[in-house]
Amino acid sequence: MIAEKDVSNKKVWLSVEEALIICHGLPYEPGSVVDKSYLDVAKFFSSRGYPSVIFDFTGTGKSRGSFSLIKWLEDLEEVAENFEKVSILGFSMGGAVALNFENAEKIVAVASPCSAEMFSEEGLERIYANARLKSTLRGLKDFESFKKQFLEEFYSIEPIKSVENLRCPLMFVHGTKDDVVPFYCSEELYRKARGKKKFLIVKNGDHFLRRNERVLEKIAEWLKKVDEGVEELTL
Repeated sequence: MIAEKDVSNKKVWLSVEEALIICHGLPYEPGSVVDKSYLDVAKFFSSRGYPSVIFDFTGTGKSRGSFSLIKWLEDLEEVAENFEKVSILGFSMGGAVALNFENAEKIVAVASPCSAEMFSEEGLERIYANARLKSTLRGLKDFESFKKQFLEEFYSIEPIKSVENLRCPLMFVHGTKDDVVPFYCSEELYRKARGKKKFLIVKNGDHFLRRNERVLEKIAEWLKKVDEGVEELTL
């Protein structure tokens, strides 16, 4: 069962003391993670023996505060403190945040951006315009202020740098037809990562792999193999 709880002004859905924390990406549509397919993802992994937690990052959904990537990392750290052991499954920007968390048992990063260089002026303008139009990111001011803060904060948590410091098993997942986060991002992250790592390439896969049950099955299989101490897994 997934229970709802307030943690640092955020709505968090808790299950047990050892959990899989699921991190959402930059929201394209308004509403909580419960209103979207993340609840289905949590139920999927919970049914396979991985009790799961979903929550809205600061400045999104039902959480309070203004949008900040630095605060997103703090959110993850605060949620993780509620459990003895955590693994993390991060989608898109949630994957970038996950790859900055050093105390996880395992991390799966799905279509995660790798470096600040991938964010063009046009791309940031689209993110900003959508956020203002649909109120998906709260606390935004003018575009130049948003761009400056976004790039500075992302640079400080750049996964291409942080991934080198992680020693837990890592899995990278990316679709070859992703038109939001370039496929090369996961290629670079996989190359930079040290220790046990796997790369699941989803041929013709788009950016919304959380809706692909076959992909979720492969992730669950990998989590189980890692727990069982099996190093090699054909995906």
